[in-house]
Amino acid sequence: MGQLSNDVHLLPINYTDWRLVSPHIKTRAWEVIQSKFRFDDPMMRKEYVMGALGSRCKDVKQRVWNDYKKSNLNETLQNRPDKIPEDQWSHLVHMRFTEKWKKMQERNTKNQKNNIMPHLCGRKSFSRKRDEIKTKIGKTPCRAEFFIETRKKQDGSFVCDAAKIRAEALTTLLSQNPQVTNNITASLDDEYSQVFGPERPGRVRCVGRGPTPSRLVKHSSASRRQETENSELVVQLKAQVKALGDQVNGMSKFFQQILGTSTREQASAWAINFAAAFANIPNPPFVNIPNPPNPQEKDNGASG
Repeated sequence: MGQLSNDVHLLPINYTDWRLVSPHIKTRAWEVIQSKFRFDDPMMRKEYVMGALGSRCKDVKQRVWNDYKKSNLNETLQNRPDKIPEDQWSHLVHMRFTEKWKKMQERNTKNQKNNIMPHLCGRKSFSRKRDEIKTKIGKTPCRAEFFIETRKKQDGSFVCDAAKIRAEALTTLLSQNPQVTNNITASLDDEYSQVFGPERPGRVRCVGRGPTPSRLVKHSSASRRQETENSELVVQLKAQVKALGDQVNGMSKFFQQILGTSTREQASAWAINFAAAFANIPNPPFVNIPNPPNPQEKDNGASG
């Protein structure tokens, strides 16, 4: 992905928004990706992969801009990187020296300053970090658990007092109903939303690249329904396993008694007891399995 995002001939840098990049450019990029990687379900993975590619391209463009930008438009135009075609550089420079762009940068800078509870993931993706937490706690972390883990330092302290206060509130909510968010990453009424408020348009907070709030509505109800069904199924399966285990133990003791028999009369009595015990087993899993063919009969049939 990194090498592909640096190919400015395949993916030009002179665009304003990745979502507005020409479809045929994205199609070519996707074809290159498919030629290098194998996906279990390409169409299902495409949206995430292309989103990640867009993020990488944005990083490349910003890095080039930071390295070659000068104090004014003309000087920046003259300072074109060797690997960037002249038409792309000219378009990018003129676009970034407009008043519209400057205002957007000022707004982004202001919003960034309002982020007083930064995470400690560094350049590690939320997806990778979530997998690490899953390994640590034995289940997929919900947003509340993810926030706590990514704002806590190795010594147990938090990045700031505000993060500590939020983490304590989340911990309290989690302790009140620990099963609600079991293996559910996010939902509209989860503990995180109760502390931080409802979602705004864009990415879902503490989830990263992936679902949007509009998708989360459907995902939430479906996940809760599926979790309930799974929980009920687990209870049923555990009960069945216990019942089968009891039956196996009973049969094991029964066979031990048979093996300990030394007389014909005793063996006959045990055979009768065995038939009675087998009849009392509810729905044995092998009652409907046909008897295996007699090898001798099979050979006779083949010879005929």
